[in-house]
Amino acid sequence: MRKIIRAESIEEAVKLRHEIENSAYLAGGTEVMRLGSSVDEDAVLIDINSLPLSGIRKENGKVIIGALTTLQEIKESELVPSFIREAAAFAASLQLRNAATIAGNFALRRDDGFMTAALLASECTVTIMCTKGKKEKSISEYFEKKECRAVVMNFVIDENRIGSIRRIARASHMHAAVIRAESCGCWAYTVSGSGIAYGHDKDVYKSIDFKDDLTGSASYKRYLASVLAEEGESGC
Repeated sequence: MRKIIRAESIEEAVKLRHEIENSAYLAGGTEVMRLGSSVDEDAVLIDINSLPLSGIRKENGKVIIGALTTLQEIKESELVPSFIREAAAFAASLQLRNAATIAGNFALRRDDGFMTAALLASECTVTIMCTKGKKEKSISEYFEKKECRAVVMNFVIDENRIGSIRRIARASHMHAAVIRAESCGCWAYTVSGSGIAYGHDKDVYKSIDFKDDLTGSASYKRYLASVLAEEGESGC
């Protein structure tokens, strides 16, 4: 049976995550409950659901999305840039959208994540709490540090950021073969079973090592990415 520790503060959550080697944060719980979860079944779960990390607000030309904000809340918010809202809607199940959080979905760095491509393309910043206190990092800097044990506090996006996002899958309830997001010349691709690529080049997908999986063959997914790359920029 899993051991769950409820953190009483953000600082305590970070402290516990560093003190307990085999541990993970518990938010929406969709990854922990998933068959084949990346979270070790013996990991101690640090429950952060009671911490003040939810909500969406606008401040000084920025949209600030709390880490524990659910995909459904993002989908419904008029404050959030439209392509970010579309990404949240990729989770076809209302039950899933009501449980999954933006930080949990992004922090897993899965190549079939709903929010990953959109957030990378948005070039937003991430506020985190680590052992040295609160810090702000670019989304790419946070993403590249895969072993980060900090608590994500929020995502900060330009309120006027525009972009586009496309998802190709065999069915709405299935994992996407390819998701492509583009915003102001920044392109991001997530390819199921193959990897993630992003940068200021529409052909950045070519750096991905395409592989066969249940969503399609390597050649099929490479073709999809090439088609999505030719759809044009958002025109920021």
